[in-house]
Amino acid sequence: MPSNFLIEYRERLREYYSALHRETYLFDSGKKNQLETRFYAADYSDLFSATVRNELQKELTETAAFRETERAAIQLLIANATHENLLATGWELTEEIQAYESQASPIWEGKRIEFQTARQLLNREPDARRRHDLAARCRETVKGAQDLRAERWEKLHDAAKGMGETSYLALYQKLRDVDYEALAKQAQQILAQTENKYVSVFAPLLAREAGVTLDEAVSADLGYWQQFHRFDKHFPAWQLKHVYRETYAGLGILTYQQPNITLDDQPRANKTLKVRHFPIRVPEDIKVLFTTADGVRTFTAFLQETNHAQQEAWMSRNLHTEFRYCGDAARSKGFALLFSQLPQDARWLADLLTFYESHELRHLLAVQKLMRIRRAAAKLNYEVELHAGQLGSTAGTRFSELLMDAVRVRYDESEHLREVEDGFAVADDLRAWAFEAQLREHLKTKYGSRWWTSRKAGDFLIDLWNTGGRYKLEEMAKMIDLGELSFDWLAEECLADLRET
Repeated sequence: MPSNFLIEYRERLREYYSALHRETYLFDSGKKNQLETRFYAADYSDLFSATVRNELQKELTETAAFRETERAAIQLLIANATHENLLATGWELTEEIQAYESQASPIWEGKRIEFQTARQLLNREPDARRRHDLAARCRETVKGAQDLRAERWEKLHDAAKGMGETSYLALYQKLRDVDYEALAKQAQQILAQTENKYVSVFAPLLAREAGVTLDEAVSADLGYWQQFHRFDKHFPAWQLKHVYRETYAGLGILTYQQPNITLDDQPRANKTLKVRHFPIRVPEDIKVLFTTADGVRTFTAFLQETNHAQQEAWMSRNLHTEFRYCGDAARSKGFALLFSQLPQDARWLADLLTFYESHELRHLLAVQKLMRIRRAAAKLNYEVELHAGQLGSTAGTRFSELLMDAVRVRYDESEHLREVEDGFAVADDLRAWAFEAQLREHLKTKYGSRWWTSRKAGDFLIDLWNTGGRYKLEEMAKMIDLGELSFDWLAEECLADLRET
């Protein structure tokens, strides 16, 4: 039986995340004009204090070794509290950076435009010259917050050392029980194995889709290159909900009988254009926020976020709070990738969208997937070096060098801190890609090439989702006989996708 301390702690932690996600949903949906998450963060900050972390450590020490689930739960609470406490040290600087970017208005073609609007325009601008000009103006805005970002990361690195670790890298390797250095070396192998094929297929597509050669291309060209607008007619907005319903119906999941998932597509002023999900109360109340629009990008984002919602909707009500809100992010990302990658399957496109001549699109998506994996591999190597304290004043140069070698477009040094996410999220992405590749092959072998039409496959997935965040990604892979995560497998699968398309 858990102690009174743990019972109360878990309840307050659930209240905190519920309030946080509800507040963010109300703001992003356009139902509220001002985001006030800082209020909740301050009100519940004691959950992550050194005193509470020490008490959690005491609970772990007093929990018998044979109580494996309870020990795993408490270890997750300790890791989460440490992560949240670390983020709190940079709150003020994070808010300063956000305020700066929200108020920044670069001048383009004689007019001032909001910085975020300018970033969105980059993805829609078909003319390479204009796109590069706008990108240059955005870079100047990014440089304006460079000192704030540097100060923030310095504070986080110092805080990590203040917790008794030699570096931010060492702290997170301990918290997450992931060897990021070993993972970075595996990522280097992905880059080496896919280098020649990637360059040979990426260069002509970039010229055709974005109007630039490899020598001319910059990172700002990637957003426009990935729009694939000429295929919009095959992905009409009115089909979004239909595709969602039918995909899950094939698995035996009747979405119209799930009152715990709300699809919010209502148009509102100030509503975000991004597809997002909000686990307000898991598993009882999950929102999916989206704006109906044509295009494969909208469909893949929608399939991804609705799967996150499905995972949370099927979590057991008996799970501890930490297994509902604080589990291994790579696990949930891996399952979401499984569904967001469905538009790469010719059979799914034919079944759900009557799109039969899909060879060209599937080739583009295969190249895009490899580009994203190579970019993540390079970013992980950069972040390992950065957070180990190896770079200093050379960080910008190293960032640009690694990303350019991997993606084959120029990356400006000014992005070297803006691109870095907290807590090695890019490593979660890579682990998720590897898991998804092996899981998809497992599903095809066990339930057939149209696995999304198998109710047994649906039961299999539901059983896994029911466990929430109880298991790390690698543990789950072994549980279902996938074996060790293989990045050789991932690289070979990417190459096979390109050969087949």
